[in-house]
Amino acid sequence: MDNRRKEQIALLLIKHQLREKGIRLTPNFRRGIGNEANSIGIPVDEAMEFAEIIVRELVEETFAKKSEA
Repeated sequence: MDNRRKEQIALLLIKHQLREKGIRLTPNFRRGIGNEANSIGIPVDEAMEFAEIIVRELVEETFAKKSEA
């Protein structure tokens, strides 16, 4: 399995878990992202950007108008 496919699978798994468990946007949400970023050794700003992208995608997906068939 190449790295591109692993990345695709990881993203799908993250989105699925967030859909199932939900996202709690509490005042500590950003701090939690920062703590996770530090613990796995990635830049906090990149983790924040990634989290924002994923959350926005899930919100858009949730409120998307269903096409009329």
